[in-house]
Amino acid sequence: MGTFKTTTGEKITKAAIDRKVRAAKQEKINQMIETYGYVFCEDCNRNDCTPVDCSHDKSVDWCQKNGCVELAWDVDNITMLGRKHHQKKDGLDLRFDKL
Repeated sequence: MGTFKTTTGEKITKAAIDRKVRAAKQEKINQMIETYGYVFCEDCNRNDCTPVDCSHDKSVDWCQKNGCVELAWDVDNITMLGRKHHQKKDGLDLRFDKL
C-alpha cells in the first residue's frame, strides 16, 4: 500500500508521511529546547533518563490504518520519553537492552 488517507479523504504517500513525521519530531525537540533549554523524559521529568526518544501517543502505523494519518505528524501526538520508558510503553522486552 503506497498511499494512506487523511480524515478528509486526501491521499498521501508513505514517503511524504515519513518526511512530515521527521519534521514534527524536530519541531517537538525545538519546542522543548525553546521552553526549557534542554530535552528531557516527560514521563519521569529527568534529563538523565537517556537517550530520549520521540514517542508517538498514537503510533504512525495506527494513524495510517485508521484513516487519520495527519495525526502521525501532529506535534501534540509526540511525547519525549527516555528509552526505557519508551520501550515499556511500547511493550518491548527490556532484556534486549543488554545485547
